[in-house]
Amino acid sequence: MQSNYKIFLIFLFSIPLVSFAQEGVLIEGKVIDKNSYEPLPFASIRFFDAQQKMISGTTTDDNGSYSINIPDSNYLKAEASFVGFSSKDTVLHLNPSTNHITLNIQLVSELAEMDEVLIQGDALSAQMKLDKQEFAASQLGNTVSGTGMDVLSRLPSVTVNAEGNIMMRGNAEFLVTVNGVISNQSPADILAQIPANMIEKVELLTSPSARMDADGKAGIINIVTKKEFQKGWGMVANGNFSNFDLPRYGSDITLHHSSGKFTSFLSGNFRRFDIGGSRIGEIRTLVGDTLTWSPSSGERPTSERIWGLRGGTTYSGKNNLIISASGFYGQRRNDRTANLVYNEYSVLGEDLDYTFNQSPDRTFLNENLFVREGKFLTTSIDANKTFENKHRLSFATVYERSTLGGPLSNRDTDLGSGEVTLLERSIEVSPLNGWRIQGDYLFPVGDAMSVETGYLWKTVRHQGDFLFERFDNELDDWYRDPDFNDVLDLRQTVQGGYIQVNGKFRDISFSGGLRGEHTYRNLVHQLGETPYLMDRFDFFPSFQALWKLSKECELRATYSKRIDRPTTRDLAPFKNHRHSEAIWQGDPDLQPEISHNFEMGLTKHYNPVTLIFNAYHNRVSNLIFRVNQPYNRIILLTLATNAGDSQSTGLEAISDWEISDKFKLYLSGNLFYFQINNIEISDRPSTSSFNYNLNSNISYKPAPRWKVQWDATYLSKSVTAQGFDTDLLLSNIGLNFVINSNLSTDLIFQNIFNTNFQTINTRGFEFLSSTEYGRFDRIIQLSLTYNFNGRSKSAKQVKTEYGERDF
Repeated sequence: MQSNYKIFLIFLFSIPLVSFAQEGVLIEGKVIDKNSYEPLPFASIRFFDAQQKMISGTTTDDNGSYSINIPDSNYLKAEASFVGFSSKDTVLHLNPSTNHITLNIQLVSELAEMDEVLIQGDALSAQMKLDKQEFAASQLGNTVSGTGMDVLSRLPSVTVNAEGNIMMRGNAEFLVTVNGVISNQSPADILAQIPANMIEKVELLTSPSARMDADGKAGIINIVTKKEFQKGWGMVANGNFSNFDLPRYGSDITLHHSSGKFTSFLSGNFRRFDIGGSRIGEIRTLVGDTLTWSPSSGERPTSERIWGLRGGTTYSGKNNLIISASGFYGQRRNDRTANLVYNEYSVLGEDLDYTFNQSPDRTFLNENLFVREGKFLTTSIDANKTFENKHRLSFATVYERSTLGGPLSNRDTDLGSGEVTLLERSIEVSPLNGWRIQGDYLFPVGDAMSVETGYLWKTVRHQGDFLFERFDNELDDWYRDPDFNDVLDLRQTVQGGYIQVNGKFRDISFSGGLRGEHTYRNLVHQLGETPYLMDRFDFFPSFQALWKLSKECELRATYSKRIDRPTTRDLAPFKNHRHSEAIWQGDPDLQPEISHNFEMGLTKHYNPVTLIFNAYHNRVSNLIFRVNQPYNRIILLTLATNAGDSQSTGLEAISDWEISDKFKLYLSGNLFYFQINNIEISDRPSTSSFNYNLNSNISYKPAPRWKVQWDATYLSKSVTAQGFDTDLLLSNIGLNFVINSNLSTDLIFQNIFNTNFQTINTRGFEFLSSTEYGRFDRIIQLSLTYNFNGRSKSAKQVKTEYGERDF
């Protein structure tokens, strides 16, 4: 197997990286704002001959750069234009020997200079491109005081339940990147550390190209932050707090400086967010001939503290050389407390739905504190070089050092006698080290095509020392339970290479590629006798095409094969007593999940309405479930296992309607048929449901400086492997006031209907569990934003490659 992947990699990098002969004159350069020297992305450039007949044309990229081949001529006129700027003509007189010209063009804004003019415009909420959909964060609702999780929950493809579990089109495993930097963190952990007001847009890649990592079976979500800076010094600062029944406040500040060659930034953020909560549930188990019922209720508050420090600099040198270096250090702590009163009943019988009429056998109070802490250090450096023949070489490396863990305590007190019947404590220390090295090369093939190829090597070592103790009342001392104590060492290396062809034929843009990745995993632990090994090689084809049917209509079709490798938590083979009624255990023999994603999208513009439709079908094999089974009469054992397959077939619709200068309406919805098949550990071999979620945001501007937004999100009931989750409705109202060009404030009324309650139901042959989780987040938040010289261009930020996926 190893020889196969080596042959594949040798084949990729044996492709001759040579220049292709091109006829005519190569013209390249940049289009910039003459006053600010800012590049102008998507500016139009057209070339005319001596008879004023247009020969060819192009547009600038995100960096304001362009490159085009023009047929031989001794006279050319270049016309550059951009919305809001005066057009500029440049005449070129060429010699017969001329084959390359650098033409940089400066455009002047058409706006007259005034004392202070406040111009507010809203970006299009959603756009469809060749390999992704883009969503403007500012148009998705009242998120300014929240985190990336609040922004993500407004997307039509994404659902977030009351416990914070994220699903994309019915799948929980997808990759989240920040500014294109691949990360192995869990989506929830990444998003929790990004203030919502730092997010510019969200890019949804449901069928990524071969150039991207194959991880994340449901696709990739890229968070694009507001990281672009004007020339000179600048600062952006935000602060927010809510009504003070519990501590809820946060702030972030970014200092930046941009000169001709260097752009640098330093930012820090802090967030303390405490939320009250409730938990009402029941668990029934059938062990032998005894049926036990344990209803419970009580408080379940959470407290989250996050702080981070980021810094970076980007050097833009001569000859299109760009070098970036950045670093990140942060800490996160999440305390989840549960104080629950249990009534325990038992009878002889086999009917799980038996009605209990007698008094409880015992009543006890369970006090559970679960603390999860993480410290993260990440450094990154990358370089990009574009040559005169339009070949491009890039290199990137990331190193991460993280320490994960935290204590857990569990205490049962009999409310009749006052006796402490159970006392447990545990501590985890899990250091993690990871490296990522990647190189990519792109070269053109004629005027309308290019070929990309690249190599990836990434490795992670995740160790863990897990100490678990119980208190023995008779011995009056702590002792270790050997089934719950372990020392773990996981090493995993992924090597991969790809080749991808990009091009355009008439009105069709396309991209197709093949990626190969070899995975080697070695897990050893103290309780195990032999190492658990995985050695496999996988191919990942992909294809994207965008057909511009007309100026107002576009059609897109995509396909990709993806993989999702299990996390350390899912692999850990020892038992972990999380709370009074649940013990978790992983499976070191877990196989990765493999998915096939098909999609077809249509965009139609009816001024002033934009409609986007996406039909999709996803198939996942080796689906990893966390399934339950009785451990004893009052505890369920939750196991991670490959226990089935799933399918999602659905239709997404997005409507962006600018009703008037004051009213704007954004609506999105997702309806899909979700089916789980071949379930091995359940009382039913398959299950299915029609799921849907709806998102809306209505904005109204009663005056130029004022804006009111009302947003709502609804999630329907959805099946799971062993049960179902009930529906969920959330709604917020926000008021934004722009004080001046640098200062604005937001007042948000969150969860106005007090409906953040959801019930999780599971059932098997010998158990039944139902739990309602509630979050008391009906609060008022006030946010203040100060922005001095804060608009931007290119300073690179970093996120962790492996970090908090096991947080």
